[in-house]
Amino acid sequence: MANKDIWTIFSDECPEVASAYLNLFEAIKKTGNLDDKTLALVLVGINSTTRDPLSTRFWSRRALAAGATKKEVEAASMLAWCQGLSSAEMSIPLIVELE
Repeated sequence: MANKDIWTIFSDECPEVASAYLNLFEAIKKTGNLDDKTLALVLVGINSTTRDPLSTRFWSRRALAAGATKKEVEAASMLAWCQGLSSAEMSIPLIVELE
């Protein structure tokens, strides 16, 4: 199990919950109100605030793949500073790693 990532372990152990989460996420995306880049940048900000390094990396990569610049991803992560410096200080090193 050491070679499996956290999501794979979770979805293997709790397939119904994982499926429900993915269905909810897809339903929200289908509204079409946010393009992929904007959605990913919002989630970078949210996950920076919650100090979730795995999700911050994941959504930072998704934002870059959707056309965001590194500076845009950093700006989204710094929104966490509104919640306290200790939340945002973790995000910039994670984004820098992606280069």
